[in-house]
Amino acid sequence: MTRYDGNMDKRADSLVPNSNDEAADESFTSTLRPSLREDSRDRAQDRIIKGALRALASSGLDATIDEIADAAGVSRRTVFRHFASHGELMAASISQGLIVLNAHTPATPEPGTDVQAWLTDSVITLHDAIRRLLGRAFWDIHIDRLGTPPEVIGAIDDIMIQRKRITGGLAQSAWDALEGRGEPPRFVLDAFAQQVSGFATYALPQLSAQETGRLSARILWLVLNEAIEESGRKTLGRSNKASARR
Repeated sequence: MTRYDGNMDKRADSLVPNSNDEAADESFTSTLRPSLREDSRDRAQDRIIKGALRALASSGLDATIDEIADAAGVSRRTVFRHFASHGELMAASISQGLIVLNAHTPATPEPGTDVQAWLTDSVITLHDAIRRLLGRAFWDIHIDRLGTPPEVIGAIDDIMIQRKRITGGLAQSAWDALEGRGEPPRFVLDAFAQQVSGFATYALPQLSAQETGRLSARILWLVLNEAIEESGRKTLGRSNKASARR
């Protein structure tokens, strides 16, 4: 771009349509594209968080900064350059794990889909994600640990909220696909919360995530069919009572 040097006759009007607002243009561009320094910082943080997720899976919330640095392939000093404390890093890692888990949330089945096959694939996918993401950390987030930083407690609370959303959404999708009336019964929601959780994932450690997923899906399929039949019986019962009153 031709720069304006104070002489109006030398200004290249075809290149600068308004006036000497090149600085403003530069500022606008910078809001659209991160600087090299920002890009480098984001990459470094992403690398550290991925290392922290690996360390969390193997060592739980007791994962040390040295373990995380080693898993990320960076120095301890680099870790603290990007995260002020161990708690801040743990919280950021848990939040990133939630993002990854949400990305594995199954889509609602299309009409005509084999619902049982969809349910099986969905539950296997979630069990596999739970096992890979959480590992030993699963147990740590479900017990009271003295001295747990508040930011980590907040991130753990988010896990509980998101897990309820994921399992509730999966139950509703299955219920709707089977043409259940209204909301799924409480016992169906509870069954999904139990079977699509780390408790089920690790209940039989000798099984793979795929085997656990198939077992959980089979249990849920039986629960769903019982609920559908029960819903039909209740509807028929209400209909019969209404006829009797007439």
